[in-house]
Amino acid sequence: MQSAPLHPQEQARLQELIRLEVLDSEDEDTFDELTQLASSICGTRISLISLVDYDRQWFKSRVGLDATETHRDLAFCAHAILQEAVFEVPDTLQDERFADNPLVLSNPDIRFYAGMPLVTKNGLAIGTLCVIDTVPNKLTPDQAMALKVLAKQVVGQLELRVQNRQLKRLQKQQEQLFSVVGHDLRAPFNGILGLSKILQKSAGKVTPERLTIMANGILESSMNVYQLLDELLQWSRSHLGAITVSTKPMALKPLVQETLDFMQDAFTLKNITVTQQIDETTVALIDGSLFKTIARNLLANAIKYTNENGLIHIEANAQGNSIELTITDNGIGVPAHIIDSIFIGGQDSQQGTQGETGNGLGLSLCVDFARRLSGALTLDKNYKDGARFVLTLPAGE
Repeated sequence: MQSAPLHPQEQARLQELIRLEVLDSEDEDTFDELTQLASSICGTRISLISLVDYDRQWFKSRVGLDATETHRDLAFCAHAILQEAVFEVPDTLQDERFADNPLVLSNPDIRFYAGMPLVTKNGLAIGTLCVIDTVPNKLTPDQAMALKVLAKQVVGQLELRVQNRQLKRLQKQQEQLFSVVGHDLRAPFNGILGLSKILQKSAGKVTPERLTIMANGILESSMNVYQLLDELLQWSRSHLGAITVSTKPMALKPLVQETLDFMQDAFTLKNITVTQQIDETTVALIDGSLFKTIARNLLANAIKYTNENGLIHIEANAQGNSIELTITDNGIGVPAHIIDSIFIGGQDSQQGTQGETGNGLGLSLCVDFARRLSGALTLDKNYKDGARFVLTLPAGE
């Protein structure tokens, strides 16, 4: 038996499978109808929509077969995705690549196979629409053409599923955006207006202590408005394709310091102590503007969930070809019930330690921007004394 070699673009092909979000999904009539039609036209007992994963082939739809997957080493479809046209094996017992294959020598007793690669809009074969029988066979030209057409229909349905999910997500994000504009922005604005009116009417009667409290309230509300407007602006730019990324090797310490200086009032308001451990020589391959946006959002999140007189620590370490920037706080941490959804846009976030509200856009933006920098953002789920976020970036030269 000869197992198929890996596809020349194996990693990109596997990423396509991830993009389509189809592996291990439920049965769907649309795909079942296509496999049934393929089986009927080609006159075979078995027809499959087979998706070739990294170590298995999984069947999105199947006719005449009970199994839901097989190991990739045994898969005829792993050979088929290396072809551009229909891959056909008229008699498996006469083909040295498959004559001793367990799928030939035992159930389902494959003697005939024909598979058309499922090629996505990005030109990558993710699997096949295949027909199988227990007796030797050969497709007619019309049957081969029909298999090609049906394979295109399978891909079209897969892409349509992606578009439908994207539309639903966009609709949810738009609803969240209107909620932010209609509610989250209104609350801090009302706070600013209310305190300003009180100051206007009774400025001469207000004690210095009360004046300090009111000034802090105005400052806090103003910073909340700024944070919300900044997130909305970044969200809009991201979804309108207005963000361009230009990466180059940059030292992290000056960029972090610029961000800390910019946010000093927010730290002072809660009397939060910020420490950092970043070597002058720590360099990452980044876009400076996007990096500072990520850092600003993560720090704003840390401030929100840290109590007065709390601590925030920033640290950067080299890990092979990557740089890991960690932002750790000793605040209230992330509740267990939202850990798995914390990076999903449009999720309502918990209130901060002083009742600060959130809109759930900041962390989803950070994830998006980290990916644009060929990096990743994760939450350290093992850290229990607050919250620790880890931003992984490619190391600079």
